[in-house]
Formats: sequence, C-alpha cells, structure tokens
Amino acid sequence: MQELITGVKQAFSPKRNWKELTEFNGKEYILMAFMVGASILSFYFGKDYSWLGWLGGITSVATGMSLILVDKGKLTNYMWGTVGSIAWLIVSLHNRLIGDIFSQVFYTVMQFVGIYVWYRSMNVAKEEKAESKKIPLWLGGLVTAGLVIGYFIIVYVSHSVNGNQIWLDATLLPLGIAGQVLMTFSYRSQWVVWILLDAINVYIWYVQFVSGGVAAMSMFVLQIIMLVNAFYGAYCWYKEN
Repeated sequence: MQELITGVKQAFSPKRNWKELTEFNGKEYILMAFMVGASILSFYFGKDYSWLGWLGGITSVATGMSLILVDKGKLTNYMWGTVGSIAWLIVSLHNRLIGDIFSQVFYTVMQFVGIYVWYRSMNVAKEEKAESKKIPLWLGGLVTAGLVIGYFIIVYVSHSVNGNQIWLDATLLPLGIAGQVLMTFSYRSQWVVWILLDAINVYIWYVQFVSGGVAAMSMFVLQIIMLVNAFYGAYCWYKEN
C-alpha cells in the first residue's frame, strides 16, 4: 500500500511532471505539439462550447499527453491518463457507447494499478523508465482467447441495453483490457493491440461525428492522434530489443 501511495504522489507530482516533460528529443516535441495542437484546433473549429464539448477537448489533450509519456516509459503518463479516462467516460456515457463506457471504467481503475506496478519495478531496477519486454508465447495465446470470449460477452450486453454500433463497439473493452494489462506489465506487444483498437475507434467516432454526436469532433480527432502515436510508440518500444 505504501508503494502505491508513494507512486501516486510521484505520478501526480508537478516537479516530476516537469522533469519528465523536459526529457524529450526534438521529434518528440514536434509529435507532442501536433497531438496537443490538433486537439485544441478540433475543439475550436467544432464550435461545441457546451460543458460536454469542453470535456471532449480536455479528454483529447490529456490523453494525448499521456500517450507521448507512455512512448517514453514515464510514470507521469498515469496522471494524464487518469484525467483523460474520467473525462472520456463521461463523454461516452452521453454517446451511449456501451463498450467504450466499460472500457473507460476499466482504464480509470488500471491507472492506479499501473502506477503501483511501474513505480515498484522502477525502484527494483533503479531506472527512470519502464522496461520494454517480449511477451511469452503462452501468455500471448491466453490474451487472444480472452479477447474472443470478452468480445461476445460485450456483444450480448450491448444488444440487451440497445447500444450504438454494437459489433464494432464491442471490440473496445476486450482490446482495451488486453492493451492496458500488457502496458501495465511493460510488454511491447501492447502496441499491436493499441494500433488495432485505435483504428477501430477512428471509424466509430467518425460515425458519431457525422451523425452529430456530442463532443464527437474532438473525440474523432483524438482517435487519429492516438493511432499516429501508437505507431510511434511501437517504434520506440520495439527498437529497445
């Protein structure tokens, strides 16, 4: 418990956040500027200045910041991730995307699990960043089986509550669980899952955007940003091995 409390303090520490944000190279600052800038512009041109519109903009900026810090294996990604996942959950509730709602509840909880695991492993290894690891074959098979089972459970639940875009939306929670668990334990194959998940999310939020969903423009642009970042994250983590 003490390691969790200390890890949370470190992840949310303004001093550590500032320090880790100054440890990027030039191309990473360009990527950060693109991600945050695109989020702000999409919010401005979307002209949805309701409280949900503002929340969509906050979600986009916070999630973008979290992702660029994950690329670098930095603990403070979890502070931004917590803000982003809570805001995203509220937006998803208003868009009635059942799979996305379950996903964001899971992501919010996993931010604190991730803080504990990353902080503990960094202390043991005496490192300032998470280690990129290759997933064992047996675990890869177990994750795949879990994805299939979870998908059909979410399809059933979504049908029961009359959710939107059921067949695609139902992929979000199983893929999100797999990606978050792989990320928590620093497996580089997380990025394969994130790329697939982000590609699906691009389509889902495009449909919400053209049909006039609340805060949908900011969320659609966020999905594009996340997909671009997932390819960069895969590059960063795979080149370490």
